[in-house]
Amino acid sequence: MNIFVLAEHRNKQLRDTTWEALAAGKKIASDLGGDVTCLVLADAVDEMADKLAKECPKVIAVEDDRFATFNSEAFMKALAAILKDRGPFVLLMGNSNAVIDLAPGLSVVLDAALAMDCFGLEVQDGKPLAVRQVYSYKVNTTVSFKDSERIVITLRAGSFPYSPAGSESGAVEKIASPLGDEPLKKRFLNYLEAEKGDVDIASADIIVSLGRGIGDEPDMEVFESLADTMGGVLACSRPIVDKSILPKYHQVGTSGIEVKPKVYLALGISGAFQHVGGIKGSPLIVAINKDARAPIFRVAQYGIVGDIYEVVPALEEKIKELKS
Repeated sequence: MNIFVLAEHRNKQLRDTTWEALAAGKKIASDLGGDVTCLVLADAVDEMADKLAKECPKVIAVEDDRFATFNSEAFMKALAAILKDRGPFVLLMGNSNAVIDLAPGLSVVLDAALAMDCFGLEVQDGKPLAVRQVYSYKVNTTVSFKDSERIVITLRAGSFPYSPAGSESGAVEKIASPLGDEPLKKRFLNYLEAEKGDVDIASADIIVSLGRGIGDEPDMEVFESLADTMGGVLACSRPIVDKSILPKYHQVGTSGIEVKPKVYLALGISGAFQHVGGIKGSPLIVAINKDARAPIFRVAQYGIVGDIYEVVPALEEKIKELKS
């Protein structure tokens, strides 16, 4: 069974989801006895195809002005035409906002099995299995695809770390766009840049991140003091922004800002995939939460189950003691 990886791009730059999906594909390719091929659809494919060829054995490139920005209708039509006669396959792509309606639609058009937001892939008896969470992300479940010969899987951001090494010398096959002259029903308008403030959490090495567990009327001086002592900045999960405790440019997550800190201290954060997906790289994650079953403890290297307002002052005192 062959592996296809959809390259996602914005402003003519490949996104991290591309490399993560490629890492996942390489992980299972040998066990499935297939090849890995990247698919890149863009208005100017040459540069991106060359970058992909340094990481992937084969690249299929399709150039069309209608692929300049993401349009699920255009991508669906093109991918269906490309893949319909290519035999048994697994198609991997990031579980990003851009493809969240592409994967279900494509699976219908191709009569393919579908599993979304998966954070693990396995091969058992020569068949792929996908691991995802259910019941509000509290239970891990393994999805099998029975005898499906076409499978579409979207991958949770950050689940398959990958650093481009440039060790491949893959072949690039450039094919004509399968899109016809019929106008598309969907039309891209524009990207709206997120508000930018005086704090750049994307470049911070140390982040103190706040979640719902800090309460409805939090003592922000406690957390600001800890961040200052650690030499870090404050960030948060979406509920804190929704409550107007911190502005949007402090929000970490797939619907916020992606961060790559060295240390990530999560205070009262449950650990929903939308939040964890925004933490890139391999940071030291320390979690403090009253709920011992909070999903954040599954990704944290260190965890404390306790009251934040008791733990944080003690932690700050210890840090001050060590610094002195």
